[in-house]
Amino acid sequence: MNETTITVFGNLVSDVEHRVTARGDALARFRLASTASRYDRASGRWLDGDTSFWNVTVWRRAADNAAASLAKGQPVVVHGRIKQRTVDRDVPSAPGVTMAVTFTDIEASHFGLDLSRCRAQYERAPIGPQTSELAAPVAGAGTAGDEPAGPVAADSAA
Repeated sequence: MNETTITVFGNLVSDVEHRVTARGDALARFRLASTASRYDRASGRWLDGDTSFWNVTVWRRAADNAAASLAKGQPVVVHGRIKQRTVDRDVPSAPGVTMAVTFTDIEASHFGLDLSRCRAQYERAPIGPQTSELAAPVAGAGTAGDEPAGPVAADSAA
């Protein structure tokens, strides 16, 4: 299969949103910001470049683990498939006019805290469905394999 994968290092800029689909699959979403930086020898300082924002989706047991382990502001590493989606949005300055906005998301297969920038304690995740402790089923949250119904908060920054 020719899928495009990506690995992104950055910080969580939202809390993890955890849901359970109508089929009982756990789904977690969060937003990640990644800022490129480079060392400027002339000034002897690191300079920040542009920031990229990513919506990240995680499914099933990994979704439960994300909800139990990650929080806004933490440094993370995310690896997964790139997914693009287009959403029609109303133009605030022109009532009745819509425009297409394209988002590039990551469906994560692997993720975790970036241990080059923080410390963590290892704890083995419980085996078996644990979603009932984290969230109740949400109507309309989709089914396994479906695209998430909508963007994570703050999509306008993308």
